Amino acid sequence: MNTSIPRWRGPVLRVLVLAAAVVAAPLPSLAGEASPPANAGAGLKVSVEKAVAAEAAALSQPTALMASQSGGTDLSSPSFFKTKAGVITIVLLTVGLGFTIYSTSNDRVKSPAR
Repeated sequence: MNTSIPRWRGPVLRVLVLAAAVVAAPLPSLAGEASPPANAGAGLKVSVEKAVAAEAAALSQPTALMASQSGGTDLSSPSFFKTKAGVITIVLLTVGLGFTIYSTSNDRVKSPAR
């Protein structure tokens, strides 16, 4: 029983792969639009003018400007690390660091590179 691959399979397979690549290569370029709309520049100009007008109106109000600059921080609130979530975060980080140091020093695998 002959289990070797026939001689014709190699070249045929190569031709099929090459044909598939040639057919699939232009597909991404065919997926785009054929041509941009004729009035694309006018629509863009109107959109930019609307955006500039909205920004100018927002900047003319002093309360909006001050709120955007302060970042919403309230100095009378407690520090994050004094809140319940902050304490839990510190405890979990400490436990994780401690476990990492413990497992590194008590590792069963010893190698010269360590």
